[in-house]
Amino acid sequence: MASRACKPETIYESNTVDIQHCPDCKMIHLTMGSITVRMSEHHFTQFAQDMSKGLFEFNAVYAQPSLRVMM
Repeated sequence: MASRACKPETIYESNTVDIQHCPDCKMIHLTMGSITVRMSEHHFTQFAQDMSKGLFEFNAVYAQPSLRVMM
């Protein structure tokens, strides 16, 4: 049984992160520098929501009030 090579497509790219989706394996490839994390589409959705909530809480506690933004 031959396995197909993963061919992820870039969804978003910035100076800090590269987010790719592979339609073959249905996984998200999240690359931050030399670290790559692969997760299911569902896990990525939950992770992104948790990161957004965490950023909001961080800004509420540590940042200036004018910088409080929910992404």
